[in-house]
This record gives sequence, C-alpha cells and structure tokens, in this order.
Amino acid sequence: MRCCSLLKKGRAGVKSNRDLGRRGFSVLLLAAALVPAAGWAQPSLITDCRGRSVLVSGASRIACIGGTITETLYRLGVSERIVAVDTTSTWPESALKEKKSLGYMRAISAEGVLSVRPDLILAMNASGPADAMDQIVASGIPVVFVDSTSSPDAILKRTKFLGTVVGRERAADEMCRDIQSHFDALERWRASHSGAPKVLFVMRMTNNRPMVAGQGTAADAVIRLAGGINVGADLQGYKLLNTESLVTLRPDIILTMSQGGAEIRQALLNDPGFSMTPAGQKKAIVEMEGERLLGFGPRTPEAALDLAHMIAKVGKPT
Repeated sequence: MRCCSLLKKGRAGVKSNRDLGRRGFSVLLLAAALVPAAGWAQPSLITDCRGRSVLVSGASRIACIGGTITETLYRLGVSERIVAVDTTSTWPESALKEKKSLGYMRAISAEGVLSVRPDLILAMNASGPADAMDQIVASGIPVVFVDSTSSPDAILKRTKFLGTVVGRERAADEMCRDIQSHFDALERWRASHSGAPKVLFVMRMTNNRPMVAGQGTAADAVIRLAGGINVGADLQGYKLLNTESLVTLRPDIILTMSQGGAEIRQALLNDPGFSMTPAGQKKAIVEMEGERLLGFGPRTPEAALDLAHMIAKVGKPT
C-alpha cells in the first residue's frame, strides 16, 4: 500500500510540473522501461530509509544523487557501474570528469536523471526538489533513498546498506573496519588534548551578513567530532546573523568551506563587528573542501581529525 501511495503521489507531481510536458515525460518513461536488466545478482527487495520496499533487479547503470553515495560506491569498487553523478560528487576528483552530471542534488531535474537511462537510482534522502523526485519514482525505475544522518554510526550503517544494494557486502564490511579504525584514532586524539575552542561555521555571506550553522546541521556534527564547541548550537539549522549577534557569540575560530572561502574571509575581515571577536582579533579562519567537511562519508573521521589539528593550531579558548 505504501508503494502504491508513493506512485500516486509521484503521478500527481508529474501532472503538476509545468516544465516537463506530458508527452516528453511519457517518452522518457518509455526509454527508461527499455533499459535492459543487469544480471549482476539475483533480484533483491531493499527497504530504504523512507521505509519503501524497492525491488532491485539490476545495478549496471547507476545514477548517484549525493556525493556520499558516489564516494562510497567508488570505494566499494563499482565505479564502472555508475553512469551519472551530481555536483556534490567531488571525490574522487575523477567522478565529475568521467560521469555525466545530474546537477546539484537539491535542484535535480527528473528529465535529466531519466535521460541517462539508469537501471537504479540511489539518492540521499535530502535530494530534491520533491516534485522532481516524485516524477523519478513514478518512472518505474528502482529509486532507493539513502539516510543522510550526520553521525559516525550513520556512516557505518550507510556503508553497509550501500554494499548490500550493489552486492558488495564483504567489501562494505572491510570499509567499515577501516572507517572505524580512523574514528578510534580520532577518539584517542581527543582524549589526549584538552580544551574545546568555540567554533562558528559560516556557510556564506548574504548582504554582508554571515549565514551560520546551528544544531541539526552537518557542520554542527563535524565541529563536535573535532572536539570543538559550536557557538551557533542554540540556533536551529542555518541562520543569518547580524553584527551584534556575531559579537555576542565570541567565536575563537571561524570555519568555512574552501569553495567561496576567500570571499567569506575578506567579508569578515572587513566587518568591524568581527574584529571585536576572539576569532577576528587573531584572524582565525580555517577552511576545508565542502564535501569532505560536511559529506559524512568514508573520509569523515580523517577530515574531522585534520580539522581538530587545524583548530588546535589556530585558536584556543579565551
């Protein structure tokens, strides 16, 4: 019944989307139906993170929506099965060069995804927009939504889950042992280092105001993993701050993504309010590539340890 209701919802999304004509979408559905089933394994009934039962009978033409999925599948040794990835798939660097691009994972086009003729679509649960994802589900191609929780336990579960979906369970188990060993190293480092710098993650600047990370965000989770304190934790999600609020939070360190990091740095250094914070007085701004920092994939424990080293070097509690 649940699958049927999702299909009905998907068909309603197709009807309501004015950008994709009924005839064009029908053609895409027909093309999708002609994708040959792969004989890599026996058909499997997969329960995804939304509780949907999905019959996966082939996985030789996989579309990945989410950099964490792409990275994990490359590590599992099935990169040759991937036909397209989204723009958050920055690791390995060859992914976006070798595979067709599906655009940004939160701005997916149903037409674009179906045009690559996948026989399996793996999508992070945060993928969107919802109408486009409903259209993709309605196509009849197996769509498996993957949990996007930002935690060490979720990384291990996600790795095992994807290993099951693509028939690489043993490789996934080996990956999990390696990932856990890096989390153990991170825990040992935290145990041997005292102090917890106050960190504020800035996603971007909007009208010279920083958009910062509160609780429930991947940035909040990675700051805590690295042994820092997220001074924006009283906020929910991502919020714009005014100068007064920035001064009140008194961050020791500003954390940003390397994408756009130079612009954020310059804007903050030009802000008189920022100069009144401990981070501003020390010009303590650190950055890391976005997917490595926030993706919560196989590289996360190593990224968190690198971040711990960085924040310990540039600032301590004042």
